[in-house]
Amino acid sequence: MRPPFQMRTTPFQKRRGFLALGGLGLLFSAAYLGMSLQLPFGQVDQPGAGVFPILVCIILVIASLTTVWEGWKMDRAQRVDLPAGGAGKRLLGLTGLLLGYFLALPWLGQFISSTLFCVLLIRVLSDLGWPRIVAYSLAISIALYVVFVFLLKVPMPRGIWGS
Repeated sequence: MRPPFQMRTTPFQKRRGFLALGGLGLLFSAAYLGMSLQLPFGQVDQPGAGVFPILVCIILVIASLTTVWEGWKMDRAQRVDLPAGGAGKRLLGLTGLLLGYFLALPWLGQFISSTLFCVLLIRVLSDLGWPRIVAYSLAISIALYVVFVFLLKVPMPRGIWGS
């Protein structure tokens, strides 16, 4: 029997990870729902800013419950290793880029932040050349802008250069 203060060096239990991630998703969706209910819902012919976050919250609850269910059914003996080497660097890069995107969004605005995020993400995940990376990033950012601002009428952050 090992002493209780000795650290384990075995890989992580996959079941515990699924349950923890699903539980965190449910907690996050509850907080997100609370904030979303403060937004106006609008009318049937012109939905307000609160409709889209509620739909996202419903999808997040379903995904979180599915993750908890999968974890609950999973065998306790299944283990998972954390990514190492190139895969670990890509995972850390993605995490850093997401954090940077969320922090830059209020200051740079949706279009510039999304374009910069896409450029850096595609660069981290692929070996494409810079012209293709920039072209793809601009296409993705323009499409997101058109869908959210013009079609869904969702006000997006304009940043310090927006009027």
